[in-house]
Amino acid sequence: MQQQSKARQITLLGVLIALQTILGSMFSLQFLLTKISFSFIITAIMASLFSPWVTASSSALANILGMLLFPRFTFFPGFVLTAFLVGLVFGLAFHKQKLGWRNILIANLIVTMGLYLGLNSLWLHLMYQTPWLPLLTGRLVQELITFPVYSVLLVLLFKVSIVRTTLQKYA
Repeated sequence: MQQQSKARQITLLGVLIALQTILGSMFSLQFLLTKISFSFIITAIMASLFSPWVTASSSALANILGMLLFPRFTFFPGFVLTAFLVGLVFGLAFHKQKLGWRNILIANLIVTMGLYLGLNSLWLHLMYQTPWLPLLTGRLVQELITFPVYSVLLVLLFKVSIVRTTLQKYA
């Protein structure tokens, strides 16, 4: 019985990594200095089901797979680190926690303002030698828009009864 449960978890994790790769690569809008993607939804679902380290490793793996399978720009390992940290933050906030608006807001604030705005801006600055002020100004506007959008979407997602019951079934 334990063997069947492990196989089920590995299969579910594989499907979630595939979905995260597809949403992060194929179904995203990517410009030179910004990217709009809905892969954060899969990261949040993964974080509620698996440990923070599994979520972080899976997010990094999905990032690498996305770059290998659907390359759009130059590979930079800093973005893999950001993906790992996003998975870790969501994992720490969502795994075995009550998925309320407070956890979602705190995790999203750390991810959007700390990791996406801070770290990803650093990676873009290092890659393209873009001056800080124009880079941060444009990216700040993007993150100020994405923070409430991502937060509302996750709060609504985890309030849907079918999502809650499905997550409880697989948790």
